[in-house]
Amino acid sequence: MLVATETFRYPRRFKAMTAVSGVVLAALAVMLLTWLETGPVRHTELFVAIILTISVCLAWCVTMFRRADDEVVLDDSSIAYRVPGRSTVILSWPEVTGVRARDLLQRLDLSDVTGTRRIVLAYQMENFGRLRLIIRERTTPPATAGPPRRVFARSPGSMLLSLHWPLIFVLVSAWYWRQGGSPYGVLFCVAWGLWTLLAPPWRVRLRDDAVAVDWLGWSRRIPYTDIVAVRIRDLKGIPDKETTGGVATVMIETVRGGVIKLAEFKEGSFALYRALDEAWRRGGPPA
Repeated sequence: MLVATETFRYPRRFKAMTAVSGVVLAALAVMLLTWLETGPVRHTELFVAIILTISVCLAWCVTMFRRADDEVVLDDSSIAYRVPGRSTVILSWPEVTGVRARDLLQRLDLSDVTGTRRIVLAYQMENFGRLRLIIRERTTPPATAGPPRRVFARSPGSMLLSLHWPLIFVLVSAWYWRQGGSPYGVLFCVAWGLWTLLAPPWRVRLRDDAVAVDWLGWSRRIPYTDIVAVRIRDLKGIPDKETTGGVATVMIETVRGGVIKLAEFKEGSFALYRALDEAWRRGGPPA
């Protein structure tokens, strides 16, 4: 329930933290480029990958630093996005016909009746879970020409992106092995990569009487009567880290106390949560 007018902002330390992170990344990039003057790089591909990673992170810091003073104001009739020095963007709730979660970019996109993206909400905002809940209550999914979606899947890109840290450590361990080190580091990192790929569910199917959750290699069927709740939360590796919004995760809680976590699906966490929650409350997906 919306209480009069509610305002959502970025955390108080967010601007300072993005500024410090940007300065550190810029200094690191300058140091690496200066290092080129001392002699040739032995592993050019690794050096280029590091520079590209730093550049992307630095661009993110600059973008979020510029957004750190933005505000979102909600009331019973509309949502407003305020940017200092610019005109305020206001959408009435009936105008919001499209809501899409772009989880890899950590943002929620709101579209108006023309289909043009008008408001972008970052997961880094304070109390973002409350903001997302209000948007879900105040908006309705757009009408589709065909039958409602019953299958949700992770995209190959998101599955491969989750392997970035294991892949980096595999390269480092392989280099260390070639220098005469132990091969166990390579084996550990390969096992880590396989676990990262196989552990999370990759597909969810809404059947008439149950939810089917598929992993790579096996599947589990959960009757709607066995589900206690369907929730959505932003899970963080470091709970108090303010510069990251966490991973938007849809969670299915069962009567046996188990929790199934679903993240990084192609259709977005918002659409998956809305479809699962409605199917559970109905006792099955809409026909």
